[in-house]
Amino acid sequence: HLVVYLFAAFDGFFPSVPSESTIVTLSSLWSTSRSPSIILIGLAAWLGAWTGDNIGYLIGNKIGWERFKFLREGRGRRAVDAADRGLQKRALVFLMTARYIPFGRTAVNLVAGAVHYPHSRFWPRSLLSTFVWAVYSCAIGALAGAWFEHNHLLGITVALIAAMVMALVLERMISIGHRALDRRAEQREAEQALVHQQEQAPATEQGAGETAADGQQPGPVDQRPSPAATGGVESPSTPRGEESPA
Repeated sequence: HLVVYLFAAFDGFFPSVPSESTIVTLSSLWSTSRSPSIILIGLAAWLGAWTGDNIGYLIGNKIGWERFKFLREGRGRRAVDAADRGLQKRALVFLMTARYIPFGRTAVNLVAGAVHYPHSRFWPRSLLSTFVWAVYSCAIGALAGAWFEHNHLLGITVALIAAMVMALVLERMISIGHRALDRRAEQREAEQALVHQQEQAPATEQGAGETAADGQQPGPVDQRPSPAATGGVESPSTPRGEESPA
């Protein structure tokens, strides 16, 4: 159980440790011989994985992820980029699913610390995701071992193969799911931007109309001199052909 705890903890920041295969193997042995206790295996895996996640977060927070060569290139770098996007858009979903992606478990812990993702949100979500992962790993080993309870070696072999196949299937399904969610998010952002532009258009047109009205020239002004300016008084006109009275 101590080995399970240590392997699961180291796997949180060093991905080469075979924590999941160890859990699957011991769970398969429990299914065929009832030893060691699968409850203790699950608890050791859960607490070890949660400890490793928080150590990885602390390392990322203090020194960053760039110090690790396996995260600067290839699948490691892609995992880092995916972790960065996932934490920004849907942290809970990504923390729950990253454990089943190669390098994802290590990348998400280091990146979460490096980008200063709030630890008050990180640790309870890590606690939930590690619990699900521990139950999943123990269940694979126990189910595969139950099929071959009279042959321990064959049960362990089948359990490990089943774990690898399930990991590949889950990786593919999770990748497809995240891409679909990314497309939906991009489409939603585009729709919101379009609505915002449409809301801004009437205000822009109204502002342009007011500017045009303010810029209009005043109409022509009557320039004829007034009677007072000419010094005379306007008298009623006299019909032609009539004399005015003396």
